Amino acid sequence: MRPGLIGLFDSGVGGLTVADRVLCDLPGAPFLYYGDTAHVPYGDRSVEEVRRLVSAIAEHLVASGAEVLVMACNTSSALALDLVRAWSPVPVIGIIEAASRAAVQATRNGVIGVIANPLTARSGAYELACARAASESGLPTEGLRVLPVGCPRLVPLVEAGQVRSPEAREALMEYLAPLQAEGMDTLVLGCTHYPFLVPLISEILGPRVQIIDPAVYVVAELVALGWSDCPAGVAPCYQVSGDPAEFDRTASALLGRPISGTVRVDPGARTCVGS
Repeated sequence: MRPGLIGLFDSGVGGLTVADRVLCDLPGAPFLYYGDTAHVPYGDRSVEEVRRLVSAIAEHLVASGAEVLVMACNTSSALALDLVRAWSPVPVIGIIEAASRAAVQATRNGVIGVIANPLTARSGAYELACARAASESGLPTEGLRVLPVGCPRLVPLVEAGQVRSPEAREALMEYLAPLQAEGMDTLVLGCTHYPFLVPLISEILGPRVQIIDPAVYVVAELVALGWSDCPAGVAPCYQVSGDPAEFDRTASALLGRPISGTVRVDPGARTCVGS
């Protein structure tokens, strides 16, 4: 049976790092991307509001024909994965679990840094997921240290396309300094916006720190669910809650290829407005 539609969503353009990995590794996989650009960043919102927004988007994607949901947003995965899985008729892939398993396997000294939105950093989700991953893998949990840092300045910089700017470098140096001081050897990108910042992050940290991009491991989970054999399919579709033209411009600049045809969709009313 041909693998069906992948419903992939994020608070803004960050989930494009996951979508791009899907396009690269599973080029025939059909997917619908939803960016909640009218409400980005989620890290500044209440838990209740994030859960409400995420639930509406997930319901919209399932109603649109998605046969698997990818929560390509760490804050969504931290705060609403249980809510979505409780009612979803299709499998739901959360990004935190995949990244935590990879980080636990990668670390040599047990010190794992996590840069994330403030809500994700405060949630305790990565500490819990890494401890669970270590236990399930038969690895010692004693001495495992997971150090989340909230990074409120990063998502707005990425959404503005300022991924190599002096402001981005300054912010990253501020957020990474305490993790470097603790001797971390593995860094989890706890927000799907952050892979766009990897060139700067790598320059600051150097080669001794392994960087975990959850997108790689999300694709592995899709393959495990049966999306490994995808013949050439329809072009990917993009939807947003904010300005579609602005999304197209930012997405094209970040990905280095043209993105067009995005439509604005209200998940509650399911009304669409073209770009």
